[in-house]
Amino acid sequence: MRKLIFATAIAALFSSGGRADAGPLDVTGLLSWTPNGANFDYSITLTNLATSTDSIETFWYAWVPGEDFLVTSPLSFTAPAGWTSTITHFPNVATNGYAIQFKTSTDALDPGHSLVFGFTSPDTPSMVTGLSTFFDHPPVGTSFVYSGQPFQGDALQFVVQAVPEPTSLALGLIAAPALAGLAIRRRRCRRAG
Repeated sequence: MRKLIFATAIAALFSSGGRADAGPLDVTGLLSWTPNGANFDYSITLTNLATSTDSIETFWYAWVPGEDFLVTSPLSFTAPAGWTSTITHFPNVATNGYAIQFKTSTDALDPGHSLVFGFTSPDTPSMVTGLSTFFDHPPVGTSFVYSGQPFQGDALQFVVQAVPEPTSLALGLIAAPALAGLAIRRRRCRRAG
């Protein structure tokens, strides 16, 4: 069964010229989180960019054909209205993780719009935003979208990126003018000397 799924997915990808991004889909995914006791609540904002020419009916997080990347099974998950969600995992395969498949047949994500998907997990943010411990260690956020149901329509592989932490962003905004000031001062000192 696993080989059949993988072969079907590869055929779907290569039918559009051999590149996963050869189809009319153009997306971004941003991951944020908040602590929830010993667990974390994760939120993924999936945006089907206005440059897309097709809607999205399937979002498969932490997955590529035949490979799941989350270390542990999510404890719960939330899907937008009209979408369903399922945890995927090949049982009895110790070298495989977990993933979440979100799909719809009635409320597709149209170009120029965003939807928010969520899950709760004991996996820490460094585990979810880092490299997978499975397979060839791709980023855990490596994911797929399809313009149709799984393995149907155009497909695009992409990586869900972490939203910068507010403290890191604030430090960068504070540090940038200071670094610019140092560079100007250094240049003036060189001219004077």
